[in-house]
Amino acid sequence: PFEVGDWILVDGAEGTVEEIGFRSTRIRTFYNSVITVPNATLVRAKVDNFGRRRYRRFKTHISIAYDTNPDTIEAFCEGIRELIRVHPYTRKDYYHVWLHQMGAHSLDVLLYMFLETPDWQTELRERQRILLDILRLANKLQVEFAFPTQTLHLRQDDGQLPNPSPTPPDSAERDAIHVGRNAVNEFTANAPWRKQTPPPFKFSSETDHTQPGASE
Repeated sequence: PFEVGDWILVDGAEGTVEEIGFRSTRIRTFYNSVITVPNATLVRAKVDNFGRRRYRRFKTHISIAYDTNPDTIEAFCEGIRELIRVHPYTRKDYYHVWLHQMGAHSLDVLLYMFLETPDWQTELRERQRILLDILRLANKLQVEFAFPTQTLHLRQDDGQLPNPSPTPPDSAERDAIHVGRNAVNEFTANAPWRKQTPPPFKFSSETDHTQPGASE
């Protein structure tokens, strides 16, 4: 069910398969220790092979300020969806980006997506690409991120009801979608990864963090 190099979890032992011997298998843990598991145990054990995953899930909430305009929220959500559609290592047939909940301090947008990467290093790199582009999108649409705070509102009641918000036009949702998509296409149009898929991440003796295709 696994081979050398796979990331597995078996009987509480988790790590990378380092050696498969005739009698036992050696697993290098993420604490750099080595666990030796008898093969007789592996025959009966339940083995979870993370190395065979095709997709790697990424789920988070993006908290934005309560005073964000509803049309801007719509454009922001659609912009994130567009980022998922255009990025090279993302799963294109299943993702969710929606205004998910009204929290105590923020409006929370759910980001639920999958990355199709061969290893953890490439997954981390591509996750960073997505998150940085979300920051650029928020800056372009003037979306402010929220943080825990308390605001005291003082209002003198004159007995009159506040004016109701205007009814949005029928085209509001469609217009917001166009705004979000156009914003993404403007700042990613010349991104190198739109022309050529960057190779998987590899550590280099010259530098630990960048290599061709990873730093653009």
